Amino acid sequence: MFSGMHAARAELAPYEADGDTLHLWHLDESGPPFADEIPGGRPMVGLLNGARAEQEALPGLGKSVSFNANAGGTSGTSDLRGAILISAPSLNNGADDNAPAGFRYFGPDGAFTYEMVVKLDVLPKDSTQIALDLLTMEGDGADRIFNFRMEKEGFLVFVPLPHCGASGGAIATIPTSGPNKPDTEHWFHVAVSYNGNGGAANNLKLYWTRVGGGAVVANHIGSGTLSSDLNGLVGDLAIGNEAREFVGNAEAEPFPGLIDEVRISGVARHPSDFFFIPPEQRRNPAHVQTDAQKVVPPPEFDLELIDVLVDSSSAIPLGAGKPLELSAGLHRLDFDFGFRPESGDAGGSLQTAVDMKLRCQLEGVDDQWQETEVGMGLVFQALDSNNRVVSQSRFPTVGRSEGWKTTLEDSAMTRRVEPVYLPANAKKLKLILNSGSRDTTGFFAIDYIGLQMAGEGNPSLLENGVFTYNAYTTSPAGSPAGWHRGGSDPSIARMILRPDRPGIGLVDGDQQKFGEWTAVQTLLPAIQNTVTYSLVWYEAYNVIGGSTHRATYVNVPPGEYTFRAIGLTGMGGVASDELSLAIKIHPPFWQQVWFLPVVTAACVALFAGAIFSSHRSRSKRSMERLRFQNALEKDRTRIARDMHDDLGSRVTFINMSAALAQRDIERAPENARRHLSKMTESARDLIVAMDGLVWAVDPAHDTLDHLASHLTRLAEEMFRDTSVRCRMDIPSFLPALPLGSDVRHHIALAVKESFHNVLRHAGPCEVFFSMEFDGGRILITIRDTGVGFDPATDERGHGLDNLAERFKEIGGACKISSSPGSGTSIVLSCGVKETPGKK
Repeated sequence: MFSGMHAARAELAPYEADGDTLHLWHLDESGPPFADEIPGGRPMVGLLNGARAEQEALPGLGKSVSFNANAGGTSGTSDLRGAILISAPSLNNGADDNAPAGFRYFGPDGAFTYEMVVKLDVLPKDSTQIALDLLTMEGDGADRIFNFRMEKEGFLVFVPLPHCGASGGAIATIPTSGPNKPDTEHWFHVAVSYNGNGGAANNLKLYWTRVGGGAVVANHIGSGTLSSDLNGLVGDLAIGNEAREFVGNAEAEPFPGLIDEVRISGVARHPSDFFFIPPEQRRNPAHVQTDAQKVVPPPEFDLELIDVLVDSSSAIPLGAGKPLELSAGLHRLDFDFGFRPESGDAGGSLQTAVDMKLRCQLEGVDDQWQETEVGMGLVFQALDSNNRVVSQSRFPTVGRSEGWKTTLEDSAMTRRVEPVYLPANAKKLKLILNSGSRDTTGFFAIDYIGLQMAGEGNPSLLENGVFTYNAYTTSPAGSPAGWHRGGSDPSIARMILRPDRPGIGLVDGDQQKFGEWTAVQTLLPAIQNTVTYSLVWYEAYNVIGGSTHRATYVNVPPGEYTFRAIGLTGMGGVASDELSLAIKIHPPFWQQVWFLPVVTAACVALFAGAIFSSHRSRSKRSMERLRFQNALEKDRTRIARDMHDDLGSRVTFINMSAALAQRDIERAPENARRHLSKMTESARDLIVAMDGLVWAVDPAHDTLDHLASHLTRLAEEMFRDTSVRCRMDIPSFLPALPLGSDVRHHIALAVKESFHNVLRHAGPCEVFFSMEFDGGRILITIRDTGVGFDPATDERGHGLDNLAERFKEIGGACKISSSPGSGTSIVLSCGVKETPGKK
């Protein structure tokens, strides 16, 4: 997998300062000071708390510095004294800064790129630190400027801090699969760039790229927004940690691994303008003019429909010029739209959030154009008895909340109060904490929400607005009572474990997905309709609104609609091109134009079908009666034939023997006794024949298992006291499958005839009798080891031909094979079906 990596690494070379480089530290020295390659630059002289120089590095890049150490304190708490590299011999506990006044960390137009090469000793999720800092300009007082770091949750983050003069930031998920997935074996290039266009959507870019993986550009993992340029104030500059030291707080965010080749540039570097790209393939950054120089032409807006969510599921791709057709019912529609970038440069879109507004309208629902919103938000909905939204209020959040520090866990919660109204038909309340459009990133949490009558001190009327620590809320994956996760990535919604009480929050670093919390509550008796209430909650957030705007419509009924969007500039009112999408929601089938004719035709067809079915049923019953009567007549005819042919001849023979015995009883007693013996034997045979006949016509025996029992008894009786030894293979279980009496009769006589042939012609031998049933056919085999015969030359009696005729009559087959000295085999088979008239 990495066979070509060594060749690629051998060609790597450290950076050489160019005209856009503000600071460059190779970190190759065996100890401090670490030189800044820029003439008059700022060396890094404070290697503290166990940080170690002269460690391994990528081939060609010299040495690196390890920050996987500490000099005391407890991991995971703010008193940890972790390894750090700063531009002063020691940390400052106070308002002094280790970077001098006028220290440059952005270009003349405000643009910058911060980058370095890192190798992890442990993955972020396994780190015991609060966070994994890369490059920071922090302070102990009013000089907190920025923080560029990795989060334990797997995010790369650039955070503008309270005294930098800007808000916003960028957060992106570090890849979890593919060639850029983080590990502890390889080196990774990490960078953040800002193009100097304050307020422009996506003016911050984050990059995470494995070095040696063959990349031809840096791997862009996410974007964010700075509201304006950084103001130039300086603080405590640090590599590999935060440079804060005061009572209760130390250097608690060390990077658990190696850092090398740290560069600060005064431009937004192009994704190909990094050291791991071959020099001939690099592109120099395009300089953006300073505010004093640039003359901005009127912008040309180009709106784009990015996604349409139908009931929270994406409906894109949409056919060009084709309407969006939806199934019948009430639907929630979310439209995500925004401006395309004007050019393909790394800076992206030049339209600013300050000078631009978007408005939209869903014709057929909206009477007027609506102004759109960006960011995350809390949504309050009133539902009727059918769960349809009858009133909705959305309270967006973007930027930073008052009291925001660095995380949801340590930031102060701010109280917010908004009015909401319950219409007369409201039956339920629904609360939604939503991360907004898919390219919105950041953090948002609430730790209490209540609904109360106007006035101070009134109790909350919500059931699940107070969060407490219990068995269900003690982990980020927990869930408080009444609240449920949703969205395209439900893991964005998580528990926020704060010191005093937990909260529910959104931690979104993925610019392709969104998450949400929802809770539904039936109106309590104390909640009155047609009354205005106060919705009260405590929140903390740092939300970075993307370039995508979202318009949401709930419970849109069947009909035809057109969604339209337009952009307006704040100065001059220049409009963009109009964006439109036709939407058709089909009515329920009973409201379709074809429904009444089809129902009428169906009723006529059903009535005709009922008449036909009734007539067919009567005809079928008549046919079944006829078939039954025909089968009965056949049985009667057969019984009469058997009685005439078999029983009649036997009775005649008995009569003749009786007459002869009477004649010889006096003159030839010996002959009379012989005639009486024959009469006795014939009478016994007559009884057996009568028993077989009774068995054949008895309906109680019309099943396959009774047939098998009868044939078994027949074999035992016929071969008893003979020189033939019979071996039988009859299944121990056969189904009670109904058989017609004619089928049973023919099978029984055929088997009996076969047994007689063995006794007459086979001589002393063994006979093997087996019976099988495969679910559709009966297979009977009678094989003897007797003298056999040649079917081609020997004269055959009528018995063998009768076998074939009997089985042909019942739709079966008879196969006879024999050879002199090898015995004879008779295979009888026939299909089985239900007897007419029997159930």
